[in-house]
Amino acid sequence: MATTDIISLVKNNLLYFQMWTEVEILQDDLSWKGNSLRLLRGRPPHKLSNDVDTEHENSLSSPRPLEFILPINMSQYKENFLTLECLSQTFTHLCSPSTERILLAIINDDGTIVYYFVYKGVRKPKRN
Repeated sequence: MATTDIISLVKNNLLYFQMWTEVEILQDDLSWKGNSLRLLRGRPPHKLSNDVDTEHENSLSSPRPLEFILPINMSQYKENFLTLECLSQTFTHLCSPSTERILLAIINDDGTIVYYFVYKGVRKPKRN
């Protein structure tokens, strides 16, 4: 599956199935092992986890913060394409400096998508 197909699939899933808003494809890309990585950015309809408690998220009138999403194909995940170095480069070159986490969107061959949080650095686990 081509990179543009993967990005479009994840964007449509976020917009029409997960009900995200303000989903956009970022223009910056990162060349990694012969492939081009691009991020999506969007606003989820609800709080995604209990790990980040800030005043911004506790306010009912303010919108949810924007999240960054890294779409990859399952075959890339299995072939050691996604390494710690790759994730470090993604945080450094594609995300804003204040970004603490990204959502990893892994697309299977049948079109299903699973989402995982990937954090910058080591994080203490939190209870849900």
